[in-house]
Amino acid sequence: MSRTIPSTRLLLDLLDLFEQSNSCSLDADGNRLHGVSGGRIEASSSLDPKTVQAWMPRVGYLSEIEVPCGDGRAHVELCETDDPGSYEYRCPETFHRKRVSADHVAVYDMDAAKLLNLLSDLLNIPQVKRAGIPAPRIERKLWRLGEARIGPVMAPVWLARGMDVNVDEVFQSLLDTRLPEQGLVLCHGRELPRVIRPPRNYRVAYLHDALVDYSPSPCMDVHYLERVLTSDEDGIKPSALPVDFANGVLRIRTKTETWVIKGEKQLKAVAYMYEQAQLGRWELDASEILAAAYPERRTEESRKGLKMQNLFSGNEMWREFIVNPEKGKYAFKTL
Repeated sequence: MSRTIPSTRLLLDLLDLFEQSNSCSLDADGNRLHGVSGGRIEASSSLDPKTVQAWMPRVGYLSEIEVPCGDGRAHVELCETDDPGSYEYRCPETFHRKRVSADHVAVYDMDAAKLLNLLSDLLNIPQVKRAGIPAPRIERKLWRLGEARIGPVMAPVWLARGMDVNVDEVFQSLLDTRLPEQGLVLCHGRELPRVIRPPRNYRVAYLHDALVDYSPSPCMDVHYLERVLTSDEDGIKPSALPVDFANGVLRIRTKTETWVIKGEKQLKAVAYMYEQAQLGRWELDASEILAAAYPERRTEESRKGLKMQNLFSGNEMWREFIVNPEKGKYAFKTL
């Protein structure tokens, strides 16, 4: 990825602000401004001014703000001052003039192309497939990110903003038979009621679930997206643990590939590691894992000379999924 990647926490904050950026206000000349005020950014996110500047261009200034008034709040008109770094308003309680910083009343709009390209990077969508990013299907509401490999298939991936309020318009647009029959719609914010079903073979996934929360750097849980895309169920959630093991297949939320485990002893070893992980035991002694893999060898003496490398000989895949954090200890490689 060529662009600077924010942390997972920062990306989630940016997505929150992306959702809020669809709100509209007016400047002093009556022009519509889409975006979020500086005051709201300060109150609702951890973004510092430098980050705001990098991701959210300033598009104008509010014509009025809300201020405390008695037990409630009142709208007051903003006026320019001789100082370009401040605005002023008349206090509704004292009628005195008060100043507020220009940054506080500025309106910032999320750089949608930058954010959507980052999400496309996380999904490994080739640049040549991203023509829908600069040309939204519904202005400010629906974009086609491109085609991504979700499990065994290549599927078109969309991003919808304000899905809870724009759902009718978005779903109506996806009914167009010129579009692929199947697709995945990513969104952020409030989840839709389960009684609202997407059209055709489209499915809706939520970025607060798809982004692996324990990973410091953003990582998309493709296994969760695959389950959403291929299931008829509603309300699918990602694995509660960083790993999932079922039917001989090991999945780790930070990895796109899966490990199909073959061989009775390897299956027993991984099943035991997963069972212990569910109990909160992540790092295990090699001797403990080997005892689970070779139950017929009941004593340590009979297992003498056995090593993890012997257990997984001929299968280098195991090193991508199991880590050796310290001598004699092994655990799932969750990062």
